[in-house]
Amino acid sequence: MIVTTEAPDLGAGGLCFFNGLLWQELRTRGYPCITVYLSRYGMPPSQAANYTVPITADLPFDQLQEVTAINTAWSTREKLQPIFDQFQPDVISVHGDWAVMPFFFDLPKVQFTWHASHIGMNDATRRTPNGLHSYTEQRIAAMQSGALVLHSDWAKQQVKLQLTYEKTEAIAPAHVFPIGVRFEDYPTTKIRHPSGKIIVSFFARYNDEAKNFSAFNGALQRLTPDLRSRIEVRLYGAGDLPAEFQNSGLQVLGYATGQAKRDVLAQADIVFMPSTKESFGIIGLEALMSNCHLIATPGLGMDAYLPAECACLPDANSLADHLSACIINIDSIRVKQDAGYYRKMVDKSQFSVQGMTDSYIAVWQSMMVVAE
Repeated sequence: MIVTTEAPDLGAGGLCFFNGLLWQELRTRGYPCITVYLSRYGMPPSQAANYTVPITADLPFDQLQEVTAINTAWSTREKLQPIFDQFQPDVISVHGDWAVMPFFFDLPKVQFTWHASHIGMNDATRRTPNGLHSYTEQRIAAMQSGALVLHSDWAKQQVKLQLTYEKTEAIAPAHVFPIGVRFEDYPTTKIRHPSGKIIVSFFARYNDEAKNFSAFNGALQRLTPDLRSRIEVRLYGAGDLPAEFQNSGLQVLGYATGQAKRDVLAQADIVFMPSTKESFGIIGLEALMSNCHLIATPGLGMDAYLPAECACLPDANSLADHLSACIINIDSIRVKQDAGYYRKMVDKSQFSVQGMTDSYIAVWQSMMVVAE
């Protein structure tokens, strides 16, 4: 049983993208699984999932955050129970913090995937009741599940920093392997700008401090006028630019997904990912697969695929220097692109959706062996 709070047909973002790839591959193989979408905020049913179950708090208790959370978990499990009884899963593969608590009494069967960078990355940093309770649920998932899946060594290090005390391993049995993609989905030929401009693209939400948009914008501001005139900046992401960037001259082109994303990657010369927190960074892998020159932060989850020549510290000055060098040397970069240089670096089985699915199945099988 695969359980998630983000269905591939009802949202935009990394987890929806991941679920779409994994679910389709498992179904193509005829693997015995069902998918359950736990919907929040009144979202409609998913056509991609086998079952949609709304997350609600049905009991008349809502005085404290902890009480509401237990109420929600109990009420959601009540709606899940008929599915659980009928399917009788050997393993429950959980994706998303909100999906864990309904299976609190089944944790030995739970394989939890950590898709965020680290525990407490988002809500918990705000020190709100909701954030602190979210932090508690994250700790339960990472410590008490039957198996923990992480997509980079950096992500594992971050979880252990949060949960390891002295020399005692406090996390669940951990498995580290990359997120995979379908190689055939990505363009092998670049589409050049009709005026010869260099296309510089940024894929992310603009209010997410982890993506470091302000440093990206700062790098653009530091370019000399002659270099700035040679590039065209394209922003792809959900939401509007924050107020402080409204007069930057940058234009948001909206979230790109599916074929639209492949088209814009085919047109991009350079893709920026100056993240300060990144558990894997799927767009970075997609950029290299599309023969883009990637500018990204070393020392994070992107190290799984990041070429040394693409690594850059995530501050405006370093990013500006790297981008300037790319603009000056664009002819040599384009020669590499036409030769498939960047794609060849990541054209490896561990980055394929087939390889990722094999890894998941191996984890699930290992849980069965332990149970026996």
